[in-house]
Amino acid sequence: MQHNLKLLLTSVFFALILFLLFFLKPISNYVYYFIYNKENLVLNVSAVNGPIQAICAESSNRFVLKASVKSSEGKPMKNAPVKIFIENGIGKLSSETGTTNDFGEFLFSYTPPNFFELESSKSTPTVKITAQMKNSAKSSSIEIKLIPTPVVMIYGFQESAEVYANLAEFLTENRFECSIMDYDTKAGVIQGARVLENYLFQKKQEYMSKGILVNKFTLITHSMGGLVARYYTTSENYLKNEDVNKIIFTSVPHKGSYIATLGQTFYNDQSVKDLAPDSDLFTNVFESAINKGLNTSIQVANIASQYDEVVTEESSSLEEWKISTETFIIGESSFTVDSILSGDLLNAPNHKGILNNTKVFQRILEMLNSNLSYPAEVVN
Repeated sequence: MQHNLKLLLTSVFFALILFLLFFLKPISNYVYYFIYNKENLVLNVSAVNGPIQAICAESSNRFVLKASVKSSEGKPMKNAPVKIFIENGIGKLSSETGTTNDFGEFLFSYTPPNFFELESSKSTPTVKITAQMKNSAKSSSIEIKLIPTPVVMIYGFQESAEVYANLAEFLTENRFECSIMDYDTKAGVIQGARVLENYLFQKKQEYMSKGILVNKFTLITHSMGGLVARYYTTSENYLKNEDVNKIIFTSVPHKGSYIATLGQTFYNDQSVKDLAPDSDLFTNVFESAINKGLNTSIQVANIASQYDEVVTEESSSLEEWKISTETFIIGESSFTVDSILSGDLLNAPNHKGILNNTKVFQRILEMLNSNLSYPAEVVN
C-alpha cells in the first residue's frame, strides 16, 4: 500500500514538474503583458518583404505583413494579443486576432480583390490595414495602393514591339501598365519561352525595387507569341514560378500553320519549323506537356480573325479545352504566295490587323476587367 502511494506521489511530482516547465513560462509571459504599462509598448505594422507601397490587386496575390510589439526598451513582447482589421477598403485577412511570438511578432496576410471589383475611380484605390493591442488604445496602420495586374505583350514570328504600339497606348489610357517582351522570333518557341521566364522574373524585381509587389502578370499574345506562352506555362519551370494570371490569345496557330509548312522551302528558321502542323512541337512536345499545353490554373481567352491568312479557323480553336473563340471580321484576304517569296511569311494584313482594330481593343479591355474561363482538363 505504501509502495503504491509512493509511486502515486512520485508520478504527481513529475507531472507537476512537467506542468511548470511547459505552462508556467507562457503563463508568466501573459501575466507580464497584462501588468505591463501598455502606454510604454510600441506597436508597428509593416510588410514582411520590405517597404511596399503598392500591390497588384489580383485575388491570388498574398501580401504578408507583421504586427510587432516591443517594450519601451526595444525588447520583443511575447504573447501580446493583437486585433487586425481593414479600416478602409476591401479584401480578406488570413487572421483577425492572434498573439505575438517569441520575436514579438504576429504574422498575417492580406488578399486583395481583383482590381475590376473595386469601385471605378480615376484615383488609385487604397486599402488601410490596422493592428490594435488588446486592453490598449494603441494602434498602428499601413496604407497600400492597389494597382491592376501588369500586362506583358508577346509578339509573333517576323514581328516587333511596334505591332503592339496602338493596343499598348489604348490600355495605358485605361490604367493598365504594359510592357512588350523583346526576343529573337527566329530562334523558336522553346527559346522564346526561356526568354519569357527570365523576362517575368526581371519585371518582378523591377516592380519590387519600386516598392510594388507583383506576383502574376497577364499575357497578351499574338501568333507564335501564344505558343511561347503556352510552352512556358506548362513547363516544369513554371510550376515553381506560377507568375501568370491570364493569357489572351490573338490569332494564335494552336495547331500550327500550313503557311509555315510551305515556308520551310524558303526558310531554315527554327520558328518556321515549329509552326508547321507536323512539327515536334505539336506532335510531341505539347501532347506530352501539362494538360496538352494549356494550364488549367490560368484564365484564358481566345480571339481570332475570320479571314486570317495564316491561321485557319480549325487551328485557332481551343475547343479541346472547352474555351470558346471570339471571331472578328478585320478585312478580306489579300495574301498570296508572292508574300512568302518576298519574305513576308507572317506579315499578312488580317493576321496583324487584329492588333489594330478598335473593337478588338475594347474586347481585350473587357477581358482584362473580368474573370475569364479556365481550360478544361484534357486526358493525354
